[in-house]
Amino acid sequence: MSFAIFKGESSLQDLVSRLFGISGAGSQAKSNQAAKALLNANPQLKDLSKLTPGSVINVPSTAPPLKPSEQATALQVDRTAIAAQAQQTLDAISQHLAEMEARASDSANAFVVQVQLEQVQTLVEAAPQLKQALPNLVSDTVSMVSAAKTSQASRGQALSSIKASVLLFAKGVQSKA
Repeated sequence: MSFAIFKGESSLQDLVSRLFGISGAGSQAKSNQAAKALLNANPQLKDLSKLTPGSVINVPSTAPPLKPSEQATALQVDRTAIAAQAQQTLDAISQHLAEMEARASDSANAFVVQVQLEQVQTLVEAAPQLKQALPNLVSDTVSMVSAAKTSQASRGQALSSIKASVLLFAKGVQSKA
């Protein structure tokens, strides 16, 4: 099996044309056969819009020979695999952090709502220390929710930058960080 790199084609026929350069008599049948072989080896090619440019494509031995210029080197394949793993890890970390922040924000907001209930206010009036501390506690809780939202925005920007660097790594380009 050999490998090629997906470059963002919008159709499977465009991909087949770039990879194999099939022409001449019977070219349509050969292109269809090549497309079928690629799909069998790469089910993700069914929806090219979900495939990231730079992704590795397995080219099975049942497909026509690749154009020499389209053959991915071992270094390209390794870089792409490392970049894909990095992307998956970044996405998982970001998702977990977002879930934790959402739970913390939900709990903090629920606390602020509970503090405003009449029953709680009655208890607060009966406890001077709580009455004195509660405004700061509520203020700090609201500040925490606000800080969590700011943190999410900052993390999103940083994540975009890191993902761009990972993509450059996959392409073998030096980043200017």
